[in-house]
Order: sequence, then structure tokens, then C-alpha cells
Amino acid sequence: MTRLLITSLVCASLCLYSSGFSYSLSKISTLYVPSYDDTGKAVYEFGRGTVEQIAYDPRDKIVYAVGANIFHVIDVSNPNSMQVVYHKVYANTDLTDIEFCGDHVFFAGDNDTNVESRLQGTVYVLKKYQKNNVADSLREIHRIRVGAIPDMIKPTKSCQTVLVAIEAEAFGSGNAFQDPYGGVGVIKFPNGVEQPNTYTNLDFTAFNNRLTELEDQGVRFVYRENGNTFDRDVEPEYITYNIDETTAYICLQENNAIAEVDLLTETITAIHGLGAKSWSTYKLDPSDKDGGIDLSNYDIKSFYLPDAIHFHKWMGTNIIITANEGDAKDYEKLIGWTEEARGSKIAANVSNAIPHLVQTALADNNRLGRLTFSKVDGLNSAGKFDKVYAYGGRSMTIRSVVSGLPILYDSGGIIEEQIAKSFPDFFNSNGKSGDTPKENMDGRSDNKGPECESLETAVIGGRLVIFVGNERPGSISIFSVGDDFSTTRYESTYFGIPQSDVTFGSMYDQRNLSEIDPEDIRYVSPSDSPTNGPVIFVAGSVSGTLSILRVNVNDEAPVNDNPGSGASALGKLLARSRVSFNLTRN
Repeated sequence: MTRLLITSLVCASLCLYSSGFSYSLSKISTLYVPSYDDTGKAVYEFGRGTVEQIAYDPRDKIVYAVGANIFHVIDVSNPNSMQVVYHKVYANTDLTDIEFCGDHVFFAGDNDTNVESRLQGTVYVLKKYQKNNVADSLREIHRIRVGAIPDMIKPTKSCQTVLVAIEAEAFGSGNAFQDPYGGVGVIKFPNGVEQPNTYTNLDFTAFNNRLTELEDQGVRFVYRENGNTFDRDVEPEYITYNIDETTAYICLQENNAIAEVDLLTETITAIHGLGAKSWSTYKLDPSDKDGGIDLSNYDIKSFYLPDAIHFHKWMGTNIIITANEGDAKDYEKLIGWTEEARGSKIAANVSNAIPHLVQTALADNNRLGRLTFSKVDGLNSAGKFDKVYAYGGRSMTIRSVVSGLPILYDSGGIIEEQIAKSFPDFFNSNGKSGDTPKENMDGRSDNKGPECESLETAVIGGRLVIFVGNERPGSISIFSVGDDFSTTRYESTYFGIPQSDVTFGSMYDQRNLSEIDPEDIRYVSPSDSPTNGPVIFVAGSVSGTLSILRVNVNDEAPVNDNPGSGASALGKLLARSRVSFNLTRN
């Protein structure tokens, strides 16, 4: 009886963790989205960037897409034959993000006609596309002036509040160089989206006198020359809300931080530094001159510098998930300044605080000599490096939303390792039109590796499933979380590249290439899906494609030889379990 009870308890625990499922992706269809010449003729060419961000209307099965200066409306009601039903070109404008809410489409644009226009971005509000109501379809309701270079926009569920990440990247050159104030814009529609609105800009000026405190938390103040201030250095990029939408979290990518905004008081209440990741126990390939794939661990650190961030509540815990792409400020073409330097360039300027093995590796182009490091961080009072910091975590991270945003899980080097194992010809490749993936293999190892940049989450089969879009050259890694964050497991990697020995441009021309630089991923549940099954829509920025990928939910959990950092012996046992039972799939 005792043995039966123990067996039952163990089985229940295994079933709770593994759910008996594993997850993968397969392609349903891809639409190649054109740009347009001066006569309005469609032009199909690899690298035009025609699809960067997308939004979905589940009722009418319409995808709205922006990329470059083009707004597209795409009918996806027949998932095997998607159709562009409308487009509009916005001259001299970079369309940066798009969202759908209620009966309206919101998108942001950065006009680069002159300095004044760049300092005042625009949020457009349109009536949704309506097949049977031509007069009201896509009627422009508002053009709302916001701050410099709006990046992401994010409506609340009611559609009555829209936040805008005012990235305010530097532009201009010489005496015309501008580093505008970063900020968070708050658009409100108190009486409904089609009624008058208000706009409030929240800036970071209050944090200018808190630099020591912020830097101690791992917040970066990067460009300090010519009297630049912290509130100009911040570059808000990505937005996510907590469950009740009383708090917003704003990613400050280059500053390696997440800002917290109280939506009730409309104030920026905190900036949380994300610190640095140690590579002493994880493996990475830091060189493009080492003859191929060479994954090793080094006693160095890198800043996480996430692009996408997502808030979620899982197993009673509030979490923020980050895709740790990495990014540096490079004003070389503007004013001849950059924060990056290769390891070989800083090797002669390190102090004895740097371990001897690291010093040797920095001078070796087969090891750390080619890796790009910050030349503004880690310096002592004598101008020598006591610490060296690279860019990006090459991973996704789950953090608890409590003081300090402690890490519950980091995927370590898994994404890079799994690509090396299963898709070696595509490893850290750069998607250049005239080259093959194999020719460019390893070419981005010295920068940020796979560059994990986009995220999406879904609860499927009793697990939290995390989709991570990797920019170089374009792949999607899947992880899933059970009832213990430390036993988060890697599931699979998807590539939309069929051949390694054919050029990217040729594969595009043959219409068998997609998801190169997956800038945006949107999960659609079976009830909202045009296929009646779980899918993700993927915007391939470099490939200029919109793809529908089926989310395959398999009946067995995978054998996971590398479940991730902090995985316990029990977690590894659970990850290997083969327990079958009935469970309704969401």
C-alpha cells in the first residue's frame, strides 16, 4: 500500500511537470509581401524589410503589417492562400509598430524629412478594415503627435489608453547631431477611441541625479560626451503590462534596464538594472575567425540588453521574460564615436584584475580577440579595464517581478548549442542576399551570436510555452515551463531555410525561404485561428514575409539533455519522463 501511494504521488508530480507534451513548429504557408516603385508596381526583393511588425483581427481574420514605409492589410481567412487586400505608402516615414484593439488599428511612424519632423513622431489611428463597408474602412481618425522616434505602441484591453515608447535614438551629424529626450508617451481616449484624446509625455529627468544608485544596479549611462544627460541617453523600446494594467514595464535596451511606470499616477517610478551574465559556466562561440563552431566557456560577462520583454503570471508568480538580443550605441557615421571595441583592441589596456587566461584569450583572434566589448564600462580610475563586458545574453531569461528582478531561469548557451547541434550550416550566419547560409556560417559569432530578439508566450497543454525569435539568420527556439522555473526545458528550434548551399536571394526568388529576422511573433489560439488550431504568425523583416506556423503539440515530452541553468536532479528526471495521461489541450 505504501509503495502504491508513493508511486501514485511520484506519477502525479511527473504528470504535473511534464504534462506529457512537447512542442514544435511546422509551416502552413508564407506570403511574400512586396514594396512598391514610383508607379505603384509591386517589387519583390530580398532585404526590403516590408514586414517588421504585425497585428491580428481574430474576428475578421485580418493581419495588419508595417515595414519600411508601407502599411499592409492582409486577408488570412484562407491560411493556405493569404492575400494583400490593401496597401498604403507613407513617404519619408519609417513605420515602426502596429497594434489592433477593438475596431481600430494603431500604428507609429518616424518621419525623417527634417530635424523638426524627427523630433515629433506620429501615432496614426484608423478604423479597421471592413470588407463590406468601403466608406468607413480604414478611415483615418487621428494623427497624434508624440515624441522623437516612437518605437513600440501598446493599447490597454479597453483601448482607451495607449502607451508609446519614445526611443529617441540619436541622429544627425557634426553640429546638427541630436540625441533627443527618451520618454514614455501616454495617449488617452476617455470617451472612446473616436473622441478627442489627450497626450502626456513622461521623461526621465528625475533620474539624472540618481546615477550612482542606478549604476550600482547595473543600469548603463552610455554616451556622456558633449554634456549629454541620462534622460537623453535612455532609449525606451518595448512595453509590457502587468495583469491588471496598473503598471507598465518599459525596456531600455541599450541602458540594460527596465523602467516601471505607474499608470494610475502617470509617473515613471523606478528603473531596474539587469546586471551582467557570467559565461564561466555557459558556452558561447566568440569568434568568426576560429574556423567554424567552437563553443567554450570564458570568465567574462555580458550585458543582457534585451529587446522584447513580456509580463506573465505563472504558478502564482509575476514574471518578466526577456529576449536578450544585445545592442550597442554606434554613432560612428554620425560623429565618429562608438562604444564598441574588439577584444584585441582592449587587450593591452586591462588591469591585473582580469584573469590571466582571459588576458591571453583577448589577444587571440581565435578566442576573445574578435568579440566586441564595451569600451565605456568596467574602467578603473587609471583608465584600465578591471572588468570587460560583451553585448547580449544570447538567451531568454525569466525574472521574478520583485525588488531587483532576480533571475528564476536563464537559458544559458542552449540556443547557440542547439543550433550548432541540429543546424550547424546555419550557425550564427548572416542573411546576405548574395551569400549562402553556409558561406556566412559563424560570421556573427563575434557580435551577438544568434541575437535573441522577439518573444511570444502561450499556455498550451498545461505548460507555459515561450517562443524566442532569433535574428541571425532567422530561427525560433521554443522553451516550456512547468510548475518549477528551475526545470524549464528546451523543446525545439524551427528554421524556415530549406538549403544551406543556395544563396538567400535565390531561395527568396524561388519562394522557399521565410522567417529571416523574425521581428514579431503573434500566438493565436485555436478559437481565434484561421486554421482552428494553435498557430503563430511570424513577421520576417529581412525576408519580407508573413508566415503562419502550426504549433505542434506532441504526446510525449522530449528527452532534454540540457534543461537549463539551475536544473535539479529531480528536474532532469522529470524532463526525461514518459508519462501518458489525458489532458485537454488549450
